[in-house]
Amino acid sequence: MRLAAVFLPHLPCAAEAAREAALKGRPLVIGDSEQPKTVLDCSAPAQAQGVRPGMLIRQAMSRCPDAAFLPPDPAYYRDTWESALAALDQISPEVEDSRLGRAYVNISGLEPHYRDDLALGEAIVSGVRQASALEASAGIGDCKFVAFAAAVASSPDEVTVVPSGGGAAFLAPLDVTLLPVSPQVQERLQVLGLESIGDVAQISQGALMTQFGREGQRLWELCNGRDGEPLRVRPRVEVLEEKLAFEAPVAGIDVIVAGGNQLLSRLRLPLRGRSTRELCLRAELSTGRSWEKRVVFREAISEGDRLTYILKSTLNAAPPPAPVKSLSLRLSGLTGETGKQLTFGDKSRLQRQLEEAIRQLKARYGFSPIYRCVDVEPWSVIPEERQVLVESDA
Repeated sequence: MRLAAVFLPHLPCAAEAAREAALKGRPLVIGDSEQPKTVLDCSAPAQAQGVRPGMLIRQAMSRCPDAAFLPPDPAYYRDTWESALAALDQISPEVEDSRLGRAYVNISGLEPHYRDDLALGEAIVSGVRQASALEASAGIGDCKFVAFAAAVASSPDEVTVVPSGGGAAFLAPLDVTLLPVSPQVQERLQVLGLESIGDVAQISQGALMTQFGREGQRLWELCNGRDGEPLRVRPRVEVLEEKLAFEAPVAGIDVIVAGGNQLLSRLRLPLRGRSTRELCLRAELSTGRSWEKRVVFREAISEGDRLTYILKSTLNAAPPPAPVKSLSLRLSGLTGETGKQLTFGDKSRLQRQLEEAIRQLKARYGFSPIYRCVDVEPWSVIPEERQVLVESDA
C-alpha cells in the first residue's frame, strides 16, 4: 500500500496568521483558558526563543515578551482542518484524520490519474492550500511512519517521495526523536547514545526486545521502514445544519435562545422520522472569535420539545462570552427512531428522573426551586396549619 501523509505543523498558529495577516512571521503564542493557563501552541519564532506547548503562560511571556498572545479558538481551528480534510476526500476515498494537522491518504490505485507520485503529492498540497489557505507538507511512502517522516522532512508546500522499498535508507539519517514511541523509550535511546534511526536499525530485533520488551519489536520494525499500523479511514457521517445571521450583534440571552429555537424549527422537517445523538451550537462573536458548545445525549432524541429544552438549558448555563453575529446549529449522529417498552404501574423510573432533574436545578441555581408539601399538623382545624411547603431536596 502506498500512503501519503499530510502535515500542517502548528496549525492553530498558522490559522490565526491566515486570519490576521499582521501576525504572519512574528512570534505567536496561543494559550488555553484553563487554570493554570498554559501554552496550547506556539509559532516557530516563539519556539526558537524557548517557548513550548504545555508551558505556563507566564513562563512563555518571560522567554518571549515580544510575542503576540491570543486565546484559543478551537472551533475555528477545527473548521480549518475540516476544510483540508474535505480537499483530501476529493482525491481519495480513504482518508485518516490522525490528529489536528496530520492526516494519511491511501493513494494506491491512483497512479493512472497522475504523472507520478510527485505530481500526486503536489495535487494534495495544492488542494489543501486552496481549501484552507494554509501551506502543508506531504510525504509519500510504503507505510504511515515512512510517509510521515517524509512529510516532516519537507518544507511547507513541498512534497518528498520515498521510493518503494527505500524506507529504511530514507529513515537512517533522521533523528530518533521522530520515532512514535513512549518518552521512556526515547530517554533510554539517548542514554544508549543512539542518535539516528539508522543507529537503532543496526541493532538486532532480539537485542532491542531485551532492552525494551514488546515495544522493542515495534521499534525495530519502524527503524527498518516497516509499520503495520492500519489506515483508520474516517467515517462519513450525515449532519443537519442551519445558520442564522443577525442584522447586528446581539447579547441578550433571550434573543439568542429565540434564534436557536428558529434554527431547530428549520431542522425538524429533515429530522422527521429520525433521531439525533449530538447537538452542536456555534456562534460567531463580535470579537472575531468563535464559540462552540457540544452536547452528546445519553440516548438518541427525536422529540422537538426535548431538543428545545436542551438547547435552552445549554445557552442559559453557558452563554456566549460576547455579542453574537451569527448562530449555527448542527445535529449529528442521526439514526432511525426507536421505541421503548415501558412497564405499567412502575413509577420508579419516573421518580428517578424527577429526582435527577431536581438535583440539576439545585446545582444550577444554588437552591431547589421545587417545593413539596409536608404534613405538620394534619389534625388542625385550620387548613393552613395542616401542611407546609419545603424545598424538595432529592
